[in-house]
Amino acid sequence: MRKILFILAMVVSLSASVASVQQRCDSHHEDRSGYEHRDRHHRSPYFVSENKVFFDGREIKGASASSFSILRDGYAKDTWSVYYCGAKMDGASSNSFKVLGFGYAKDTWNVYFDGKKINGASPESFKVLRDGYAKDTWNVYFDAVKIEGASPDSFKLLRGGYAKDTWNTYYFGRKID
Repeated sequence: MRKILFILAMVVSLSASVASVQQRCDSHHEDRSGYEHRDRHHRSPYFVSENKVFFDGREIKGASASSFSILRDGYAKDTWSVYYCGAKMDGASSNSFKVLGFGYAKDTWNVYFDGKKINGASPESFKVLRDGYAKDTWNVYFDAVKIEGASPDSFKLLRGGYAKDTWNTYYFGRKID
């Protein structure tokens, strides 16, 4: 019985993760005419054929099918490029690219959230926490937005979107009085 409950929990968790990626990709492509959300959460929107790569039914021009890897959180890469929701990420290094989770990723030189570079974030010390929070040596972030005045050294997650440092309490990245 425990084994069945564990398997059910894993399936629900995996389905939620795929749904979250699809939702982020949907919002990433909302400016594309003809892009529709189709409620197909159980498979990746990436597809690799013998010599072409597709994202949600559209060919990704220039992607190498022979070296293409579907990662997670909407990310993928081939030998030369990194992609987020089917769009090539300018400047991202395929060799060192790692998905950190919850939309965050990094390479040797930069940190990214939902495929966009987080200016000023340190890839060497960057850590994803949970509930959208992340930090590096100098800053704390919520959904890639720097939380002004938050202290990374004393920053602690509480629960339900709450967090605190030595001086302040935060709710989903906003300082509360």
